[in-house]
Amino acid sequence: MDINLLAEMVHKLAWEKGWHDQKEDENFFIERTCNNLHDEISELHEAWRNNSLHSFCDKAELMRSCGIKPLTYLEEELADIIIRTLDSCIKLGVDISSAIERKHKFNTFRPIRHGGKKS
Repeated sequence: MDINLLAEMVHKLAWEKGWHDQKEDENFFIERTCNNLHDEISELHEAWRNNSLHSFCDKAELMRSCGIKPLTYLEEELADIIIRTLDSCIKLGVDISSAIERKHKFNTFRPIRHGGKKS
């Protein structure tokens, strides 16, 4: 599936689920988005710290009851990071497909570990 189409679908659902029902300027939205992404990354880190990355997530039973193959914590948190990012792309008018393609191309010109970065 085209990533921009997926972003549109994600954004539409976010609207339907009430994630965009408040008026907010771009600055407030960026702050909220950064906080939400930080939360998702922290949840991924916490799953790693608890040695549960490859365990079924806490929503596994509900997923099964909905006919959905359950996700591990690793899958769920990485998906949440991408879903929140895609939603933000549409809200902010970013063509994420083009941005990823251009950034990937730029990265081919960068030195190993971007000049010696440790992390």
